[in-house]
Amino acid sequence: MKLVKIFGGLVIMITVLFFLMQNTSLVDVNLIFAKFPDIPVAVVMLGSLAVGIIIGYGSAITNILSSKTELRSLKNKNRHLSDELNDLRNVAIDEEISNPEDGDE
Repeated sequence: MKLVKIFGGLVIMITVLFFLMQNTSLVDVNLIFAKFPDIPVAVVMLGSLAVGIIIGYGSAITNILSSKTELRSLKNKNRHLSDELNDLRNVAIDEEISNPEDGDE
């Protein structure tokens, strides 16, 4: 499976490089906070790809961390409920031993 992932990554990388090499024209980039004249389209595409990857990883990390936090909370709650159930079971046994119902003392 690891070999398939590496091969897929290489194919995607070669495809991206092919598209970047084909787009050599110059464009003006006007962002809200800055203006950049005569930038190659390949640089703009690469920058967009990088920003997209960063946003995607950030979103994935946020989801993973929130899921792990919820899982930890549920495990804690499960442990407390299990301990409470065991305590209740033991209380019933202890009372039966110390207070016999036949009335013999």
